[in-house]
Amino acid sequence: MADQSGLLRVGIVSAAWGATAHLPAWRSLDGVEVTAICTSRPETAERAAREHGIPRAFHDFRAMAADPEIDIMDCGTRPPLRHAMVVAALENGKHVYNGIPFAKDWADARDMAAAWRRAGTVAAVDAFMPAVPAMVQMKAMIAEGWIGETFGAEIAFDVPLFTAAQTNVPGYVWFADPANGASALRNLGSHMLHQIVDTFGPISSVVADQWLSLTSWPIGEGDVVMPEVADGASVLIRTQSGLPVRMSANWSKMAGDGFCFSAWGSGGRLETRAPVFPMAHDTQLFGSQDPALGTAILEPIEIAETYKRLDGSSALAVDPTTGLLPMAAIFVSMLAEIRGEGRAMPNFERALHVQAAIEAADRSASERRWVDMTEFEDGS
Repeated sequence: MADQSGLLRVGIVSAAWGATAHLPAWRSLDGVEVTAICTSRPETAERAAREHGIPRAFHDFRAMAADPEIDIMDCGTRPPLRHAMVVAALENGKHVYNGIPFAKDWADARDMAAAWRRAGTVAAVDAFMPAVPAMVQMKAMIAEGWIGETFGAEIAFDVPLFTAAQTNVPGYVWFADPANGASALRNLGSHMLHQIVDTFGPISSVVADQWLSLTSWPIGEGDVVMPEVADGASVLIRTQSGLPVRMSANWSKMAGDGFCFSAWGSGGRLETRAPVFPMAHDTQLFGSQDPALGTAILEPIEIAETYKRLDGSSALAVDPTTGLLPMAAIFVSMLAEIRGEGRAMPNFERALHVQAAIEAADRSASERRWVDMTEFEDGS
């Protein structure tokens, strides 16, 4: 793999999220070149290649997967479409970057993880929240004992993606169809579960509830979409270490508070906040070690400069480009493993664990009971 100069060549599937978010992150790296882009039609592929200055255009992901001059395949489309792309790439010996949610269902998740193990290549997923500088520093402070013995945590993602007045993300109306493997739990929840696992370790059991509140999404000119998936979820989680974590996901919450991740213990409390999806430039860190009842205030904590830059990348935390620095951090970890110098994270092993937690929460909401993660160890 890689050309004679050692340059790693990337092919991106998607002229939407892949081109707007993934492409700048790849281009921020040393030793990488994005050499190809793929869409479903020749004309759109050629236009995307021309507009983004990419040398080669594909309109068949199978041809991209089989091309020996591509080392890494970045799959940024909807979950049901990505399964075939990821498997094709792995079967052709490619390294893979896969979107979030990892898969539309448990069967696809297990199949992709199995293909990865057979291939022996490097594969990571687009769960970049844990690589946001404020999150990285919060994790480090917890590990260093800033909050003392950890007692609990909560994480919430409450945003008005869809409201009775308007659809704020028209490009994501595909969320409405359960065949696409979408829901507030599966989409927002996947990202939050990756954050929980990254900070506190694997999950042991969950109990959950889900609901559909907003039954129609206006999409302009009097047209509406009738969603068939839950737009809210509440989950109680126990990690393998015994830590209790509360998780809340809502994508139709009017004037939603955005994102918040809080952890507390015997010596203090830390909290990260973002107005919508946590990004490097707008996620803030707060904390308090004041034991006073009712008067303690969470004060802003400055993010250390060491977390605002990334070795091997020109990306900076102040750049508002969507996901730039934290996504580049995942790419850097992939390159390190490809070169035998580290481990890609979050990899497919962690993604499969998070998918199992999603499926466990879904089962819990349906069967009205606690679900242990061991129920998914045998592939059930």
